[in-house]
Amino acid sequence: MHDLTLHYAQRIVSQGCAAAKAAGLNAVFAILDRGAHLVTFARMDGAWLASNELAIAKARTSVMFQTPSEALNAPLQMGQPVPHFDHIHAGGLLLMGGGLPLFDGEGVLIGALGVSGGTPEQDAALARAAAA
Repeated sequence: MHDLTLHYAQRIVSQGCAAAKAAGLNAVFAILDRGAHLVTFARMDGAWLASNELAIAKARTSVMFQTPSEALNAPLQMGQPVPHFDHIHAGGLLLMGGGLPLFDGEGVLIGALGVSGGTPEQDAALARAAAA
């Protein structure tokens, strides 16, 4: 399978909503295909409206770099050059936990999931639970 199907994307969202509910969180889930186009989107009742754009930005970051968004959030170190990215939402990318690339069984990138609704660490954990 080299395409992200709607059925698979909806299954991920369903698993993510169950994990968020178990954690006592209201989250937003955005799934993009490998071209960074929206496949499905869900905002749990009570989730912050700001999380809509954040979830999409985290998914976009993960699909563009083919890595979890948290992996790109290197801490700043005094006396070292500043990376050309910032950890805030700029240009549609967001370098904090909650974005997770999705690969098929052959290791081919098929898209990405973005989650927002808790701390970056909680969002990353929800993304992993949703995609499991």
